[in-house]
Amino acid sequence: MKRFLLTCALLVSTMASAQSVGFGIHGNMINSDVNAKVKQIAGVTPSTGTLQVALDEVYGLGVGGGIHFDINLSILSFRISGDYLTLSPDKDKFQQYVQQTIPGIPVKFKEGGKVDMISGSANAKLIVLPLPVFKPYVTGGIGLTNVSATDVILTLGTSDLAPAQILKKQTVMTYNVGAGVDIELGGLTIFGELKANWVPLEEGTAAFIPIITAGLTF
Repeated sequence: MKRFLLTCALLVSTMASAQSVGFGIHGNMINSDVNAKVKQIAGVTPSTGTLQVALDEVYGLGVGGGIHFDINLSILSFRISGDYLTLSPDKDKFQQYVQQTIPGIPVKFKEGGKVDMISGSANAKLIVLPLPVFKPYVTGGIGLTNVSATDVILTLGTSDLAPAQILKKQTVMTYNVGAGVDIELGGLTIFGELKANWVPLEEGTAAFIPIITAGLTF
């Protein structure tokens, strides 16, 4: 927490010496199927029953968006972002997961399990190839994320079971690294990037690989 606040304070203090300050909007997307496949290829396989297995096996497409401020210092710049991301479970996948977790009992998934994440982050961006229009860069940073989830409702026969909490509401420090490219078109910059993001929750660390972000900076 202190580290994040100190980083933000440092970024604000550099604004006076910045060559330019930009403001923009962006969209975010996570695909859990791709997320699981990338980690499988990389050999990152959590043990059965962990939170990460549930996220990979049960959830589908996650979407969201946000706003950002860029502080440009030649080939090095800093970005302060505010983001919202939501993930909803795939009903059929959730049902399969319930059957694997509680074998032999005819329990069915009814609703719930939506995960919402509201975050703020501070990232450094380093341009690795300063071409006139296309500017590839690497990025990394830290942030704070508030995570919450709706209770899951399961049914047994015709009766609803007591709501089950799958995730406590919590605010945690997050870390990310990635790469992207800026396309400068006069006073407008279009960008796209891929990032790996680690969220150390109480229930276990969740790793999202990749988070796809695309947006505009004015």
